Amino acid sequence: ARTFFCVGDIKQAIYTWRGGDPGLFREILRHYTEACPGTVAEEHLVTSWRSAPPVIGLVNAIFGRAAPIAELFPGPASAAWNAEWRDHESALPDVTGQAAWLHAPDEEARWELTVRLLRELDPIGRGLDCAVLVRTNGNAAALADHIRRTTGLPALAETDLPVATDNPVGAVLLALVQAAAHPGDSLAREHVAMSPLGPILTAAGLGEPAALTAALLGEIHRDGFEAALGPWVRRLESTLAVDDAFSRLRSRQFLAAAARFDETGSRTVAEFVAFMQRHRVAEARTGGVIRVMTIHKSKGLGFDLVIVPDLEGSRLDQRRDGLAVRRRPDRAVDWLLDLPSKLFAERDEVLVEQVRAEEAEACQEALALLYVAVTRARQGLYVITGGPGKSESRNYPKLLSVTLGREPVVCRVGGLELNGGWTAGDPGWVEAPRTRRDPPAEADHPLAVLTGPGVTRAPRRPARRPSEGLSAQLDASLLFSPEGGEGAAFGSEMHAVLSRIEWLEPATPLVDSGPAPAVREAEACLAAPALRHVWARPSGGEVWRERAFEVVLEGAWVTGVFDRVVVSRGPDGRATALTVFDFKTERVGEQADLAAAAARHRPQVELYRQVAARLAGVPLERAAAEIVFTHRRVAVRIDRA
Repeated sequence: ARTFFCVGDIKQAIYTWRGGDPGLFREILRHYTEACPGTVAEEHLVTSWRSAPPVIGLVNAIFGRAAPIAELFPGPASAAWNAEWRDHESALPDVTGQAAWLHAPDEEARWELTVRLLRELDPIGRGLDCAVLVRTNGNAAALADHIRRTTGLPALAETDLPVATDNPVGAVLLALVQAAAHPGDSLAREHVAMSPLGPILTAAGLGEPAALTAALLGEIHRDGFEAALGPWVRRLESTLAVDDAFSRLRSRQFLAAAARFDETGSRTVAEFVAFMQRHRVAEARTGGVIRVMTIHKSKGLGFDLVIVPDLEGSRLDQRRDGLAVRRRPDRAVDWLLDLPSKLFAERDEVLVEQVRAEEAEACQEALALLYVAVTRARQGLYVITGGPGKSESRNYPKLLSVTLGREPVVCRVGGLELNGGWTAGDPGWVEAPRTRRDPPAEADHPLAVLTGPGVTRAPRRPARRPSEGLSAQLDASLLFSPEGGEGAAFGSEMHAVLSRIEWLEPATPLVDSGPAPAVREAEACLAAPALRHVWARPSGGEVWRERAFEVVLEGAWVTGVFDRVVVSRGPDGRATALTVFDFKTERVGEQADLAAAAARHRPQVELYRQVAARLAGVPLERAAAEIVFTHRRVAVRIDRA
């Protein structure tokens, strides 16, 4: 595809090569420049500083196939995607790795194949960052539990989990209070009797329903649920296996949730049970474990090994259920409509156009989601779906079959021989020495530019990347200990609490809810004089809280989430200045430690400052950034240099 520019006597043609071998593209450029004396050729591809060549090969093989994508999704969806796509190139040619599309017929088989890959590659033993990416929070929780039970590996679902009900300890504690409040509830009573609490209750003289009701409800009424259930939690913990750190963590989280409920002042068992069944905790985000998360949550992150076993489902261009919303060019709502049945909607030109637009939007979002999933990997990438089959549904497996091929191949991964449809790289990559390289201050940008004689070459812009290189390593035993697990989860809890704070205004409740430790630290930050400016409303100001973003910044695709951005606007509504506030909950000690922590986080926050300035339309010199260390109640301004 060629775009031709002519400015005076300066001629420049920009060619984009899609869906083919980059080596052939280079050969064409070489012949072109030899045949046209005086012509300068610059090759510009999208350069990845994260992924090894085999991973980039899979990315290009899927998304660089313009013709199959257009045939599968005819219309504006594929047209827009193909127009924007540019082949990628790895900046790490000497880094080994493997990428493969593997086949498994159903969900159970895909989960078992995931387990086989984890056992064979042994990411924890080899010190590799590993993520398993799925599409829903429910699948993340279920798959993490399956990995823990079948392999013994420390797998953590990085999602909002019902920690009071997703484990045997929480289930028997809820059955205990239910049996105490309702002596006639035989199901709850038998549940307790069949658990380790059964003989403990009998030994304590509480085996009879009336005795349990009098004792436990009396303690709840007098001291609250946390104090009344604490001794029973400790009794249960004494019966757990020595290495069952997960259940011990869940028991601590159960008591923390009970303490939060006690703050409401209620002593009603029905309200307590309902609260605990609804209670969710954002699990810790850290290294040293198999991280199971949704593809959406993986944006901006990078991992040595990525497994994607959850891509089945409906067609990619399926519009969302619900009201149809037509917007004007300025994004203001023009009209809303609960669409009639297909029989009537497909006979109205306006509704047909609306449905096609929504289907195109859904398709582009689905393609972008798959792009995020397959570009998280540094060295190892394994996509698992059903085989090509005969299904005509335009879903992810169909997309992979039309771009990667329908012919089955044997994919060797370590010592395993697996059924698949595509593979590239070294099956024994995990045995090779690990090497990483940071991007230089400047890097080439996409496209190939051919410039005629006498033309001055434009300066190349510096490339940027998100903070995927920032990582933390924790021993798995520390993470799954009660203290380590709770400490790791604290950061997520603090971010959730702070995200609900808009402005610091009199007579307004500052923190309405949240886990008690996080609420206390948030309130201390709000009261700290050194942080008053973080919550102060500027003239004509607006605030972005926990706002996710995706933007192409100087040729790099940047994804992430702003903690807090305060934007000032002038009388005409245009943004005039902004400040990015990034919250860090790590326990920083002396002034030297504070400076070191700020220096460590500076690249990430500086990148966020540039992205915020671009999104708000603010000159970079009018965009500031500060790191807020919540434990120290201080904010460190990041130098713009």
